[in-house]
Amino acid sequence: MDTVTQALLGGAVGFAVAGKISPRKAVLWGAAIAILPDLDVFIPYDNDLTAITHHRSWSHSWLIQTLLAPLFAWLLYRFDKTVQFKHWWLLVWFALITHSGLDALTVYGTQLFWPFMPSPYSGGSVFIIDPVYTLPLLVGFIAIVFRPNTITSQRLIKTGFTLSCVYLVWGLLAQNWVSYNAKRDLAAQHIKTEKILVTATPFNTLLWRILVVDNDVYYEGFRSVFDGSGLDGSGPIKFTQYKRNSSELINALQHSDALKRLSWFTNGFYSVKQVENSIIATDLRMGLEPIYFFRYHIAQTENHAINVISPMRIDSERRTKQGVTWTWQRIWDPTAQFNSVSNDTNS
Repeated sequence: MDTVTQALLGGAVGFAVAGKISPRKAVLWGAAIAILPDLDVFIPYDNDLTAITHHRSWSHSWLIQTLLAPLFAWLLYRFDKTVQFKHWWLLVWFALITHSGLDALTVYGTQLFWPFMPSPYSGGSVFIIDPVYTLPLLVGFIAIVFRPNTITSQRLIKTGFTLSCVYLVWGLLAQNWVSYNAKRDLAAQHIKTEKILVTATPFNTLLWRILVVDNDVYYEGFRSVFDGSGLDGSGPIKFTQYKRNSSELINALQHSDALKRLSWFTNGFYSVKQVENSIIATDLRMGLEPIYFFRYHIAQTENHAINVISPMRIDSERRTKQGVTWTWQRIWDPTAQFNSVSNDTNS
């Protein structure tokens, strides 16, 4: 989730722990502590793929955060003893673990149990920026900062925190409903599935993207909570098939550390394609066909041989206004089409 939202969540958590002792201090320290995990973006790494896949690793691990919380609490207690050590401890711990927990609900991938290395958890039930989630927290935060001791301010932050939690629950329920419909429609259309991922589209939890991977192909479909009629979401989801990779490419890249890392990080939701002399690996989870946020040049062909190179991120096409407009239209209209021409991802 974006850093501003993480700070606001930390402020609400801080108030829940120590708001009765010092409301303003609780929200400000909660906000400050909550942004600490994201400081890992400033750590330099050897290449672009390593940097992306190490973000949300050790700094977001519940195990590491649980070990560090007493140390941070001790430092804060030495600085300010008007708040008891146990309250500092709880404030720090909850601010850190709720940061990671919220991130895990997005699709990016969060390594909650680092240094153990299962594929990062990428829930996908909320987008990385969602104003509906953030705004209630913002109202309560501002109220406490400027008028910390009024009943109205305390009601606002409690209500905002409650509404934000309810919104996350709604996202999980909607995601499960869409997953149920997607699996039913895939079976009805005789589409084989190896993996299925259902994710919220930008800035909302009303329109959902369904990504299906099956060996050398993948499928993309969309479902709005307003599609069809009735609780069963009647009206089949339309899935469009795209080429994912070729056996020849995968065999040639079987010793590529970059491809292994990407496969682990995305839990298999990636594609590999050759564009002229370049081998491009794409994280299929973030974006929509044919525009994706994370694409990497991982190998080069020369004299009919494939040479692995240090992975370099490729700048993605930016069509934010068009994407947001289409998302809004598609929420209400199942026939709305996203018209974009890709220079390579559809090849």
